[in-house]
Amino acid sequence: MSITTDALTQMLANQLSNQENNLSQLQTQIATGKQLNRPSDNPTAVTQVMALSSQASQMMSWQSNLSMATSWLNAVSSTSNDVIQAMQSAETLLLQAANQGVQNPSSYQAMGKQLQGIVANLVDLSNTQFDGRAMFAGTSASMQAYDSSGNFLGNNDVPTVVIGPGQGSGQTVGLSVPGTSLFGVGTSNVFNVLTTVANALLSGTPTSSQISSALNGIKSNISTAEQASAILGTSALTVNSVSSALTAQITSIQANQANLQDLNVTTATTQLNEDMTNYQAALWAASKAIPETLQQFIP
Repeated sequence: MSITTDALTQMLANQLSNQENNLSQLQTQIATGKQLNRPSDNPTAVTQVMALSSQASQMMSWQSNLSMATSWLNAVSSTSNDVIQAMQSAETLLLQAANQGVQNPSSYQAMGKQLQGIVANLVDLSNTQFDGRAMFAGTSASMQAYDSSGNFLGNNDVPTVVIGPGQGSGQTVGLSVPGTSLFGVGTSNVFNVLTTVANALLSGTPTSSQISSALNGIKSNISTAEQASAILGTSALTVNSVSSALTAQITSIQANQANLQDLNVTTATTQLNEDMTNYQAALWAASKAIPETLQQFIP
């Protein structure tokens, strides 16, 4: 079967047009350093990149929440440690006061003033803020967790943040503990325990039962605070574990994206040179075969 001149001309024109398009695509890829610059470059790969980008975006959102959780937990844990140390100092004073054989009204009163100072410090610690929020007020909007008398102003809900996939809205972690979990509840809270015994000591004549009751109370307060501290420690471990796993996943996704998107510029440049040489040769051959029709392609 013979091929007409028109058919041959059209075939050669199509081939040259395809070569021009390929050269243009390579030049654009080299200029941008990307294999994918428009959907038509590789529709399948573009779809994969978009899916990976969506996954990465969600994971980076969780990573941002994890960073916030780490900051919160570091601040809350540090304050909780200060609270426990203050309680332990109060316990040491009460143990000294319990040794009534070597105490006198003046020494009792001095201890009472020291305990008042510890109570004031504990109230200040209870109202520590982070990021403009009272750490131990739960999810309450109150700017204080406790008033100056040691009355709780917050609620017992734990502020949380989503850190990964899971049932419902996702896996969450607590950012703090409510004040009652750290300072105690009602009349048994550390403020009431220490204020009561401080007043007894300030009188200069505390009874052994008053001191003994306060010692039992502060021991219970310390135990309660240590349990709250352990909860914070568990939350911190969870955050660290999830953060490490998430970082590895993001790194893997970004590597997959790079494999699909990034261009090996050296290889592409070599390919461009080869294709350019082939294109010039094709132009020359076509011009010899049908010069009057393909002359427009000659540079």
